[in-house]
Amino acid sequence: MDYKRINEHEIEIIPEETPIDKILVTMARVSYESAKPPSSDFLELLDKESKEIDFSEFVHLNSSEVLNIDYVNERQCKTKVRKTDDGKYVFNTGLYEVNRGKPETFLNKVKSTLEEGAEDSEASAKLDKSRSWDEKTPKKSGLRLLLELLLDLFT
Repeated sequence: MDYKRINEHEIEIIPEETPIDKILVTMARVSYESAKPPSSDFLELLDKESKEIDFSEFVHLNSSEVLNIDYVNERQCKTKVRKTDDGKYVFNTGLYEVNRGKPETFLNKVKSTLEEGAEDSEASAKLDKSRSWDEKTPKKSGLRLLLELLLDLFT
């Protein structure tokens, strides 16, 4: 993934070899993670960690506005990407800059997150290939084992 500034309020997202849906989901997640959480104690009860959120719900590839993440759990994300008629993906930076800061800093974080994810996937694939068949088979959880023992005990 790369990007280039088109004008004062727009940056083109250049997918290169990274699937656009993966870029958009990563943009949504990084936007949420870097947004300020609510400051009120009451609102903190509504806040969620990013791993609890399905960021793909904010991506709409069949629409002209392919990403729109505004407020999520009271966090001000302000991240919008549209697809132009000629197939380019454009990040509207106007609201982001006013509310969040420099969009280039944000996009660099998205790039590094995508690169880290690619490295993690490669390492995971190598580790998976090195495991024996027995290590790959699912193990029963402690709770399931306990329930099976109790069931055996009372039947």
